[in-house]
Formats: sequence, C-alpha cells, structure tokens
Amino acid sequence: MRLTRSQLHCYRSDGLVFLPELFSAAEVAALYVEQELLFRQVLDTHLRADSGEFLGTTAMQRHSELFARLLSDERLLTLAEQLLGGPLYCHQYKIILKQPFGRLSLPWHQDYAPWKLHDGMPQPRAVSIGIYLDEINEFNGPIVYIPGSHRDGLIDYEVLEVPGTTPIPSLSDMTVSQLAARGGLVAPKGPPGSVTIFDSCIAHASGPNLSPFPRHLVYLSYNRVDNAITRPTRAEHFAARDFTPLSPAPASALLEPGAA
Repeated sequence: MRLTRSQLHCYRSDGLVFLPELFSAAEVAALYVEQELLFRQVLDTHLRADSGEFLGTTAMQRHSELFARLLSDERLLTLAEQLLGGPLYCHQYKIILKQPFGRLSLPWHQDYAPWKLHDGMPQPRAVSIGIYLDEINEFNGPIVYIPGSHRDGLIDYEVLEVPGTTPIPSLSDMTVSQLAARGGLVAPKGPPGSVTIFDSCIAHASGPNLSPFPRHLVYLSYNRVDNAITRPTRAEHFAARDFTPLSPAPASALLEPGAA
C-alpha cells in the first residue's frame, strides 16, 4: 500500500494525513479483545497516573503475537517506508486509553522533542501512526494538530511533568497561538479502524475524555535504522533498543494464528 500523490502532498504540506477505516471491523474487534487481555495482566509496561487512573500500556509486542504482527503489517510499514525510506524499526509502541470521564490530557508538544531529549534520536526521521480502536469524536479527547507546524523543525520548549509517563517537552501558549494563527487547528475524527499518520515534528495535544465512552488509540512510531537513538535515558518500553529492520507482512496475515 502506498499514499496517492494527493495524500503525499497533504502529508508534506500539513504534516499529517487521515485514512478512514483502513482496518476492517474484524481486525479492530480482534485488537480490542487482545488489548483487554493485556490490560488484565500485571505488567511493568502499563501506564498509570498517581491517582490510579489506568492510562494504557506499552511495548505490546513483548506479550502479544497479534500486536507483534501489527508492527509489520504492510499497510502501516510500507506507508512509513514511503515517507521515510527504509529500513525502519519501531521506536515506540503504545496504547493510550482515555477512560470515560477521565482526567488524562496531553500538553502541546512535538513527538521528536522527547525522543531527542530523553533518547538521543539524532534527526526527526520518524513518523507516528495512530490506529482508532473506538470512534474518535469531538467529545472523547481527539488529538488536535496544527497543520504545517512540522516545517518549523524542533521548536523551543519547556519540560512538563505528565501523569503516567516521562516528562514531556511542551510548547508555550504563545508559541501555540502563533502556530495556530498561521496553520489553524484540525482534529481528525472517524470510525474505528481509521488511521492518522503524522510527522514527528507536528505540534499536537489532546484534552480529557468528556464522554461516557472510552477512547483507545494504538500508536506505532517508526524510525529509520540509520537514525537509531544514541543515548537512551528511560526504560526500553518507552524507547526501543532493538534496531532490527522490520519486513512488511501481508495484511492477510494479521488475523492468522501463528503468523508472526
């Protein structure tokens, strides 16, 4: 699978592209069941706020064949290779859960900032892909992006503490106001199985889930092997040390038992 010329232009111009219903209902259902099995396990890769609010989990490929296969799914990996060139490995892999009426919100930031600050990633030659396991709407904490902000490269930041994860280098209100005045704001919304692909330097944030319904998002962040991190300072489930290149697997293999 490859982005069309217009989709590629959108990604280069805006820093993101939205692909509705890339994954089937059966695939989403299988991933949903699998994540619930992971959530029930006692794992040091889970994310919790000090309040006890469950925020999600990381490094799912360690504990799940299905999520291990998802990493190499050709629909994701070939798109990432088209944008970055190859070979690629997975720098970060996580599920972020916004529980009904939850408190979790994430400040304005660029993904590349913590990857450079905490992990020593040399250049922003990485891309993130979000897979919707629930419908994402205006009520349940959608990610809000500033189109075109990736073209500014790494922007000055201040480091803020965020519940359940490592401190996030965050953008000031003034910076966000200036970026939004130029590029506006957009929050891709859509049904389960939809996918958003975004540049590691695009500014984005999300508010709390105000609705009575959960919001589960799977995030895969691919990085070029020749851009592997050089000085990791945090646990491996936040910043992978395995730089083995991934090879695309047919989409049909995702739901095949033992296909890893």
